[in-house]
Amino acid sequence: MNGLEIGIIVVSGVVLLSVVKKSASVYTVIVQIALGVIVLLSVLPQAKDLLSVMDGLVTVDGVSGQSIKIMLKAFGILSIGAVTADICRDNGENALAGIVEIGVKIMAVSCALPVFQAVLTLATSFLNR
Repeated sequence: MNGLEIGIIVVSGVVLLSVVKKSASVYTVIVQIALGVIVLLSVLPQAKDLLSVMDGLVTVDGVSGQSIKIMLKAFGILSIGAVTADICRDNGENALAGIVEIGVKIMAVSCALPVFQAVLTLATSFLNR
């Protein structure tokens, strides 16, 4: 799909969402999630370019593939958490959105702990020279 088709899908989805909010607000969350999934699936083919760049980074000296995978996992966790918190806020659940954000941050930090440990090990090795 090109950008125009994705834009048409998003605008159509937003119009549908506004109609559903007024007439049957029970289905608002379902339409929001479905629209998000459709957009993500439509931009997924462009992720191929991102993966090829990441593969190129692995060949750079001093950069491990494991570190890149960990950073991408943390990015994915934070992105999904942000969307989830936004959906909560759109539906008037501000407290739940805050809890989701805190939980997602804890998950991302715990996921990235091996990278932090590697950085600390590298820093202390430089300081001990």
